[in-house]
Order: sequence, then structure tokens, then C-alpha cells
Amino acid sequence: MRKVYIAGGGAVPVRAYPLGWGRRIMRDASVAALRDAGVTFADVTAVYGGVAHPFTPRTVLAAKELGLTGALIQQVVNASASGLAAVHEAVQAIRSGAHDLILVVGYDAPEQKLDSISAQGFLPPVTLFAMWAERRMREMGTKPEHLAMVAAKNWNNARGNPWAMRRADHEVTVAEVLGSRMIAPPLTSMMSTPWCLGAAAVVLASDEALSRLEDIRYPIARIAATAAESERMTPHHIFEGSIVGPSEITRTTVRAALEAAAVEPRDLDLVQVHDAFAIEELVYNELIGLCEPGDTEALLERGAFGPGSKKQHGIAEVSFAGGLIGRGHPGGPTGVFELLETLERFRAAADDRLGLCHMLGAGSVCFVQVLERAERVPA
Repeated sequence: MRKVYIAGGGAVPVRAYPLGWGRRIMRDASVAALRDAGVTFADVTAVYGGVAHPFTPRTVLAAKELGLTGALIQQVVNASASGLAAVHEAVQAIRSGAHDLILVVGYDAPEQKLDSISAQGFLPPVTLFAMWAERRMREMGTKPEHLAMVAAKNWNNARGNPWAMRRADHEVTVAEVLGSRMIAPPLTSMMSTPWCLGAAAVVLASDEALSRLEDIRYPIARIAATAAESERMTPHHIFEGSIVGPSEITRTTVRAALEAAAVEPRDLDLVQVHDAFAIEELVYNELIGLCEPGDTEALLERGAFGPGSKKQHGIAEVSFAGGLIGRGHPGGPTGVFELLETLERFRAAADDRLGLCHMLGAGSVCFVQVLERAERVPA
């Protein structure tokens, strides 16, 4: 099977962009990614766009900002997982031999105001995850302070992320998170992702393509595995309105990705999860296999999952760039941001060699990709 690498990446900061800026921010993120990889738009033979919002400009129109070269243009829409879904499809295209160099861009800046997701037959997401939190508090003894520990960690991680929306000018405390506006008990505003927009892009290359490129900034990342699943039938199954379906979808998709990459959860150095609300990270840590069910709270109290977690606790850092709570969750770009942030961490820290990126999409789907640090690849 052909190997696939992230040869470069780029982004625009996550924030509230004006209506109609979709093409502009898609162009700027894409140009940054192409420059980082040392290529031009004429070098790529396909563009895969991951968008979540229904009125986002179509990828084929946005790509006109980059040039008219005859490249294949594919738009992938899969709710919050759209970015990783677009990468998943692009990886298959390179593995098949159809393409050697692909630009994948996630972007969302709508052309008109969007209706609430609740109007599409779903509960407001915060309602669902507040119920997740209440259930865990009853079953596992979780306290609001544990949710606040997750959120404070991610806010503070975002302070060093140049693309993050929430870059606090001080060290955020657990008390500060607990004291923020209540959204849906026990979740406060600082435990929840903000409404935001943005764009992020990566250039995917086969090993053959890498041998032809001279200006790549090493180290880069190899996509060691990509996995995707939809929900499976469970007892008392909810067919409509559950946003992300049974939490088991994360366990099975992560297992498939780790097996394909021939690694174990304990091997991971970095993990990015769909932490739109603090309760999600608590649950996903255990579903990924970073720790046993019910152990997350005690580990949080000892400082696990934050900076230095791998050396001190033998457990990967989670949401090390701020996650959806700190960076923000702009929809289509979110999964691409996860890949880009992992790539940048590989470049900055030689000890970090293996990362996992995870996103769920309403409906319910799950995408997981395993990234491996790659030094200079031989010609």
C-alpha cells in the first residue's frame, strides 16, 4: 500500500468572520499550506474540501481563487467530521494511485445566516452533552470540578496556539471556569466550544511525490492509518436526534485505526478529540483506551492529560493545542486543524512521534487518523 504524508499545512485564525468570506479564507489557508509544502497549486491534481455548514460556498467555486488547472474538485460534507472525512477520502485516492499530490482544505464561513441545528431534528448539542455529564456524575461520581479541570487545561493549552480563538491573557483557573455563565447544568460557557469560523489546509503527498519535492520542511507526518465508521445498533437505540449516536462508535473506530497502524493506546504521545464540551474528553479518554473506565477523574487530579503527561504518567497529552474548547470548533476545518496542530507539534518537539486525531459528525459518524512523525524521506 502506498504511504501518504502530510507534506505541509497552513490556516487562518479561528474567529467570527463576516458573511461571504468563505472563498477568501479558503484561499488564504490553502496558499499557506502550499507554501509550507514548497509546492504551487499547479502541482496538485486534486482538491478535497471539507465543509459542514449547508450554505458554505461550494468547494469548486472557492477553488477558483487558487487557479484553473483542471484539477479534480471534491466536496465532502459530513457535519463536524467533514475535515477528517475529506482527508480520509484523499488518502484513499493517493493509496489507489489515482493522485500523488492533493490539497485538502476545511473551511466554513457561510454566505447567509444559519438555522439552528435543532431545526434539523436534533436536540441542541449542549442539551445532549449536559445529559452525558449528569449521567456520569451519577454513575462515576464525577464532579463539576473535574469538568472544569478539562476546560481549564484546554483554555491554557490554547494560549500558545496562534490559530486559536480563545487565547487568554492569563492562566485560566478551575474556579474561573466554574464561575462562568451556566449554559446547561453542569456545563458552563467556558466548558463549551464557542461559535466560530475558519479555514485550515494540508498538502497530502505519496512517497513518490515527496522524492520530487525539494523544499519540504522536515519533519513531516505520515498518515499511518485512517478509519471511519457509522453507528451500530445498541439496546434502546435512538435513531433520530442524538447528534453523535452511541459513544461506542468512538471505541470501535479508534480500535480499527490503531490496529491498522499496528500501535496501542499507550504508544500515543498526542491525542486530539472531539471535545466540544468538557464531558466529551472525559468519556473519549477512556473509549480511546488511554485509561480504564472511571479512572479519568483521579488522573486529572494528578495532572495527567496535560503538558508533560507522557513522561510523568505514561499517558498521551490530550487537546494539547486547546481542542474545540480552546481553539474553537469552526465545523469543516476542525479535523484539519487537528492534523495541522499535530504536524506542528512533531516539528517542535522531537519526543513526540505518534498522534491520534478523532472527530464525530452528527448523524452519526466517526473518523480517526493516526499520525507518525517522519524524518527526511529517502528519494
